Amino acid sequence: MGDKQKTPLRRSPWPSQSVLDKPLPLADDQLFRHSVISPLRYPGAKRQLVPVIEELIAANIPPPRLLVEPFCGGATTTLRLLGSGAVEHGILADVDPLVASFWRTASFDAKWLVDAMYELDITVEAWDKWRASSPTARRDRALKCLFLNRTTFSGILHGRAGPIGGRAQASPYKIDCRFGREGLARRINGVADLAATGRLLDVWQCDWRTALARVSKSFGNLDEAEIMFYLDPPYVEKAPWLYEWSFESAEHTKLAATLRSGLSYRWLLSYDDTPTVRALYGGDSSYTTLHVSYRYTAAGSEKRTVKDELLVTNLSTIPQSDRYRML
Repeated sequence: MGDKQKTPLRRSPWPSQSVLDKPLPLADDQLFRHSVISPLRYPGAKRQLVPVIEELIAANIPPPRLLVEPFCGGATTTLRLLGSGAVEHGILADVDPLVASFWRTASFDAKWLVDAMYELDITVEAWDKWRASSPTARRDRALKCLFLNRTTFSGILHGRAGPIGGRAQASPYKIDCRFGREGLARRINGVADLAATGRLLDVWQCDWRTALARVSKSFGNLDEAEIMFYLDPPYVEKAPWLYEWSFESAEHTKLAATLRSGLSYRWLLSYDDTPTVRALYGGDSSYTTLHVSYRYTAAGSEKRTVKDELLVTNLSTIPQSDRYRML
């Protein structure tokens, strides 16, 4: 087995009062300085936005003691902010049971996940079996998530996407080209390290409404100013082809209404820049909308292209920066 790194162990979520404690030192803090830290490839991943988000958070006082990401997906933003110390504690949440099971297992059952990963056969035949399977156990869901994410075109778990390299494997990029086991083991162990040191407190399988309510119920020991939500909802236009639990337009509207109603927590929202989103979040002085352009690889393509993104936030201090412009 190629994994020589000792897996940090934390077999259960931290109790809510642990949010008052300072995190322990990381065993592998170098990992969180890399450009790629998440074990998952995810449609719409926001790796290029993380420096912007970190800059915005650093400009506001007090710094958040708890960051909650209700649409965690590939979780790049929260992993990076926890690993860099920009925020002390975090909670990941996602409505997709495969995604939530993966993050819970990587956090609190990482040794099993790494060992099971090394035993996987990475073939089109195995891909067919995993795609057709409907596991109910958390571990099996986590392994299905990891396998399909690393072997399916653009990392898409659901929908129409096929295996990398096609069914005939005639492409120079074969089905296992994104399944570097040692690198994946290090990243999974990095997630476990965040959990073992008290940075990543818990993983929830729930929708964004439940996450909001659960934070209010579970973390009454914090001042509301110490809690921040980072929300990265599914794409407005491509979501039905990328996500099993994609939003319909009514859900985008309900989320906007909740945030615009004067949510007592600080929040930051990232969205693909579309007329729909601009209409939902335009014309309100209680928050700020920022336009960010960056290069990324779009789901469904191997080409790098310019991506226009909107960041909407109720943070009170917006520093001057050449990374974005205010709308």
